Amino acid sequence: MTSEPAARTLAAYATALIYEELPQHVLRLARHCLIDAVACAVHGSGLPWSRAILETASASSTSGPCRLPGALPRGLPPVPASLCLGAFAHAFELDCLRKPGAGVHPGATVALPALAVAQSVGCSGKDLLTAVVAGCEVMFRIGSATLHSPEGIGFHAPGITGPFGAATAAGRLLGLDANTLTNAYGIAGSMAAGILNFARSGEGGMVKRLHLGRAAEAGVLAALLASRGYQGPGQVLEGQFGVLDVFCDKSEPSLLLDGLGTRYEIEKLCLKRYSCHVTAQAPIQLLRELMRSHSFDGAAIERLELSVSDKVISHHAERKPGDVMLAQYSVPFSVALAAYRDPEDPASFSPSALTDKDILHLADRIGLSGGRPKGWGTVLRVTLRDGRAFVAESDGFLGCPETPFTDKDLQHKVSRLVADQKLADAVSDIFDIERVEDVSRLFG
Repeated sequence: MTSEPAARTLAAYATALIYEELPQHVLRLARHCLIDAVACAVHGSGLPWSRAILETASASSTSGPCRLPGALPRGLPPVPASLCLGAFAHAFELDCLRKPGAGVHPGATVALPALAVAQSVGCSGKDLLTAVVAGCEVMFRIGSATLHSPEGIGFHAPGITGPFGAATAAGRLLGLDANTLTNAYGIAGSMAAGILNFARSGEGGMVKRLHLGRAAEAGVLAALLASRGYQGPGQVLEGQFGVLDVFCDKSEPSLLLDGLGTRYEIEKLCLKRYSCHVTAQAPIQLLRELMRSHSFDGAAIERLELSVSDKVISHHAERKPGDVMLAQYSVPFSVALAAYRDPEDPASFSPSALTDKDILHLADRIGLSGGRPKGWGTVLRVTLRDGRAFVAESDGFLGCPETPFTDKDLQHKVSRLVADQKLADAVSDIFDIERVEDVSRLFG
């Protein structure tokens, strides 16, 4: 006799979640996830790679109820809207994730597809936040069970985990029961995708932005298909040819249900300050703090060394990136940029940085030594031309669970990403989203 598939247990949990039983700090994290994602999407929507996705989706779609001012010029149906919004949120390396890393991006693949579906069915703000929590609880556990191993063999993990987060959030808002949501998971597993070839080829980094949009799109499509009776395998996560078998060279199936119902995974939500890969966040913060406290700039740096995890050296060490995405994906390049430009300003990560001689010269001189434990921590050693030397170490940064954003911190990020004040005010209105009775009216 076989045991209950993990997908069915996760679906039963997700469909039974009740807003009134969720702790206030959990709801606050869900709000932060949504606000951060919306701000990232508004900013990302104006970039060339995002416009290409929007124009393609709009050309092949009828009008629909899903709107986001500053991002979608007209309403779209929930599936193409989710494709666009997921890609927009991830368009400039600003969207949220989980600590410890598990290959999940909840803003792009849970919060925004949830917003699109909520608009399409007229759910309340409370319904929307509950769906965000449900999506995070399921997707984070799937990511954790992969032991973040898919990227070691060339898969981009959010393209694998994301469809399950989006399917969970969409399924809740569509009113799916546990059996139907289990079918949605079975469908989502066959739409998981995304490879890391761009990180090796040195070109085509733009495609990384698409992975999150496709994951959001896939999850919503899976939930809609399941709602119409389409079926998928229930044992899609564990077992032979399940997600943990196909996409992982090592995994831990017990983590799929670890703490389910007793611990909230959304408590591990992590927001970013800087427009670059998460592995560059801690060293940039350390460097900027040293620059402020000891009054030096990039020109004063003689030598800079970083102790990092082996994954930084294997995946995030490009010294002369060929495009902006590859620059944002590189730790030495992003740290060098932060020595000469304001890393909190997304405009600092512009094409001009790719040919900035000062940035390139410092990036080439930054020493990387591996061997640190898997994660985002670093030891930074900087020696100045005047002989002064400093050492700083951190396993996190502002935005991590141990030092989370305050509402003020998040407002500051929104102001950096959304230039139009009226639009920024609309994004800030999401702080009170629980008062909204019909999310379809949220943006007018």
